Amino acid sequence: MNRKNRKEKEQNADVSKQICVHKTQNTLLEFNSFLRMAEPKDFWHLHEDFASDYSRIRAVMVDYSKEDSISVYANLSPEIIKYLYSRIWNNVQEFKFFQQKIFCEDKNSNTGRVTVFSIQRKVRNNKGEVLNYPWVVRIQNGTGVAMHNANGGQYCKKDSYRKEKEVTIQLKDEEIFTLFARTSAVIRAFEQDCMTRRRQAGNFRNLYRMIEKLIVGTEEEKDNAA
Repeated sequence: MNRKNRKEKEQNADVSKQICVHKTQNTLLEFNSFLRMAEPKDFWHLHEDFASDYSRIRAVMVDYSKEDSISVYANLSPEIIKYLYSRIWNNVQEFKFFQQKIFCEDKNSNTGRVTVFSIQRKVRNNKGEVLNYPWVVRIQNGTGVAMHNANGGQYCKKDSYRKEKEVTIQLKDEEIFTLFARTSAVIRAFEQDCMTRRRQAGNFRNLYRMIEKLIVGTEEEKDNAA
C-alpha cells in the first residue's frame, strides 16, 4: 500500500469509541464513549437524555477463558461515572454500588433486555485476610418483564429477572483508578467542548445579526438618498 492510499484509509477509518481497557489473563474490562450533545434548546443539559439516544458510557466485559468467549455490557450515565470516580479518588475502604436497567426492543412485548452492573470494594475476604485485589466489578445480561412507573420510566418486575451470562473481574486500587480517571477526563473534555461550541455558535449568530442590520441600514440610506 502506497503512502496516498494508506493516508486515505486512515482518514476514512471510524474513530474508536474505546476510552480505556484493562486485561487480565482471562478477562477484559473496557469503557467506550457513547456521549451525545443535547439539543440547542436544552443548552445547560449537556447530555442527551432521550431514551433512544441518551449520552452514556458503555462498560464492556469479556471472559475469554473458554473456547466460546462470553461478552456482556452495561450502560452508565456520565454522572454515575463521576460518582464512582469520586469514591475511588477518596480511597474508600468499603463500598458497594448496584445498577439494574431494562429496555424493550419490541414495543409489543413486555419482555426486555436486562443489564446489571455492580462494583464493590472489600478490605478483607471471609477468612479475614487482606485482599490484594479489593475491587470486584461484575456485569450480568439477561431478560425480565418491564414495568412502568408514574414518571414513564421502566424497571424490572420483581422476581422476573433471568440471568443469561455474567463476567467478573478483580482489580487493584491503581488499576481501577486508571480506568475511571481516564473515563472521567474524557467526560469533562466532552462537556467543555460542548460549551465552547455553543458559545462560538452564539457569537456567530450575534455577528450575523449585526452584519444583517448594517446591510439593511446601508440599503435604506441609499434608498433615502435616491
